[in-house]
Amino acid sequence: MRMRLILLCCTLLEPLASAQPLVIKRVTVVDATGKLAQLDMTVVIERGRIAAVSPSKKAKIPKDSEVVDGTGKFLIPGLWDMHVHGTADAWSYPLYLANGVLGVREMWGPSDANAWRAQHAASGQPSPSIYLASPIVDGPKPIFPGFIAVANETQGREFVAQQKERGADFIKVYSLLPRDAYFAIADEAHKRGIPFVGHVPVSVTAAEASDAGQKSIEHLTGVALGCSIREEALSAEVPKRGIPDLIQQDVRAFETYDEAKAQSLFARFVRNGTWQCPTLTVLRMNAFLNDAQFVNDDRLKYISKGLRASWDPKAVDYLKEMTAEDWAASRTDFQQEVKLVGRMHRAGVSILAGTDTMNPFCFPGFSLHDELALLVEAGLSPMAALQAATSNAAQFMGQLDSRGTIEVGKIADLVLLDKNPLADIHNTRSIRAIVLNGRIMPRATLDAMLAEAEALANK
Repeated sequence: MRMRLILLCCTLLEPLASAQPLVIKRVTVVDATGKLAQLDMTVVIERGRIAAVSPSKKAKIPKDSEVVDGTGKFLIPGLWDMHVHGTADAWSYPLYLANGVLGVREMWGPSDANAWRAQHAASGQPSPSIYLASPIVDGPKPIFPGFIAVANETQGREFVAQQKERGADFIKVYSLLPRDAYFAIADEAHKRGIPFVGHVPVSVTAAEASDAGQKSIEHLTGVALGCSIREEALSAEVPKRGIPDLIQQDVRAFETYDEAKAQSLFARFVRNGTWQCPTLTVLRMNAFLNDAQFVNDDRLKYISKGLRASWDPKAVDYLKEMTAEDWAASRTDFQQEVKLVGRMHRAGVSILAGTDTMNPFCFPGFSLHDELALLVEAGLSPMAALQAATSNAAQFMGQLDSRGTIEVGKIADLVLLDKNPLADIHNTRSIRAIVLNGRIMPRATLDAMLAEAEALANK
């Protein structure tokens, strides 16, 4: 396995050797600023950054440039998956890059982000840009092994201080945090200038989380309850069967959906700058994991045998408790969650595209395109869905001055498509080449990366 990984690294490094200027001429630019597509443009890239974006008739091409003919093609910013796991596993990087996913937000970070970054940089392996959460912080009896247990305010504040010192980009909170610990984490994060994101704990309402400054809510946790006229009563229910009962709780919340209460909550999100990363991809998985057509996915060939085995529905513990009624409820719940995203978008709530990759049937790279399609199904325009994975992601991470759109001065992380993504969001899959930090990786290289990844997974 080690030898094959070395070969993969060599395959990746080869197209990154040239430092000459790169020019993509006569291409249609979809810059993700919200402007209409710009026809017949020429983009000049020098030293890893966009040096010029101009009509082809007026373009000045630097001497000795590598010139790519973009006639009939479409150039978009590099895509971002804003909710992933497992980036410590380098085998996933080629899958991200081959799918045009050039940035990710890792939502279960290492204990020491500074040390991890140094080790990652020393490896020399091309990868997406990776922004790192802290380790996940949960209550005194965490849901998963490896989460950090926090029982009170003092422990919560100490954890934030430690992770700020160790270089985490943000704090990740989880479902079982006690109220006092949660609000202590929120206060300490504000004092130390580090964002906090994650689940809305069961001890807190979505409105309270927003008011406390939680920058993003993942998986719509707490949102359906926050829109219910029976929020208090439903929140008091204790789920004896875990996920199956939580699904049933969500269904009851949607059955008691109150438009005025929902609009008030959405306005609060807008006012407080609370982003939503709905991860419809993983929510769909929760609804369809008993569907043979869903689980017989050709993309499994890129997933290692061990991970594949853990994705087998027979290996997922909570599925053993799911009844036919539960599965019907999960389908209903998912349909309502999709509609909820559209309602929030129309109310002006900011949306991020994320997948919860490394959960079953959430594939590195590939599933980001699934998420974009689901966002359009929810009611976002193709442009708005594209922005959820480009300019919105950069804005959220405080990187909009250098990433997220196709504008002069920005880092040249780009994706060249054969088809127009604004005509059909599924066209984000029609990747002809990527540009990673100013250096092009054409289709042949991407295909070779996928072939190596498949061979590694099935070794």
